Amino acid sequence: MRARDLRGIPLAERVAIEERLWDKVRDETFADRSLLQLTHPSYESLFTAYPEYRHIHEFFGPSVGGRHILEVGCGSGVVSVALANSGARVTAVDVSTSALRVTRERAAFFGVADRVSTVHSPAELLELPPRSVDLFFAKSVVHHLIIDEVMSRVRRFLVPGGRGAIFEPQSNAVLDFAREHLPYPGKVGEEHGTDQFFTPAMIRQILDHFDYGDSRGFRLLGMFWKFVAPPGHGFEARLRQERWSARYRGIVDPIDDVLFRIAPSLRRLAQTVVLRFGCAAD
Repeated sequence: MRARDLRGIPLAERVAIEERLWDKVRDETFADRSLLQLTHPSYESLFTAYPEYRHIHEFFGPSVGGRHILEVGCGSGVVSVALANSGARVTAVDVSTSALRVTRERAAFFGVADRVSTVHSPAELLELPPRSVDLFFAKSVVHHLIIDEVMSRVRRFLVPGGRGAIFEPQSNAVLDFAREHLPYPGKVGEEHGTDQFFTPAMIRQILDHFDYGDSRGFRLLGMFWKFVAPPGHGFEARLRQERWSARYRGIVDPIDDVLFRIAPSLRRLAQTVVLRFGCAAD
């Protein structure tokens, strides 16, 4: 059944629907406390695991130690805690109170609670001191947000010379049909009418807020790993799935790379797009 289109309703109602959905998901998933563990517990491990993450790692640099990083849509804290484990000071933002609770619990589990601050706020209303953030990161959340409201804030929060990266689902006719009509592993919720998967126009809209930036699609054959990953629940199953994913991606990512070099337009058919952008130094 087609999801109700929520994009025209007031922000408070949109946020309430998202919070209700993600509170339920986080509460159900993290009833299993073993999942507080991480398959990639550091920036160095997580951001060098796959091509899309390495693309960000090249941009952010080899170390995040001592830097203030803002993550919008932190979810269960996978990225925020990995960054904190590598010495960053992280402000983790989400509309889900359960997600923020899990993020705090995960940070405490890894002994980095003093380096992870959680903020319960819509990104559109977030307030931080100007020029206080070194790096900005968001994964699979900006396609739910009001872009100009959020990106103008991110620009204001970033220090001169600050950088950001966004990792989002890409829009094209094939993928949009599959997302709307086909079941697949990891699909969450039917009431997700705030989705606006990234088009070239949306990418330009975001990059126009900054002094420079680029975008690149990833996961052509790589997008299919979830369909053949071994099933299971709990951290041991998650480890098996990650090992399988690494083996599968190790085979198909070089093929993707060849295909993208032969026909660059194929990147528009890739599952995800990574945006990198920054502010000029004073």
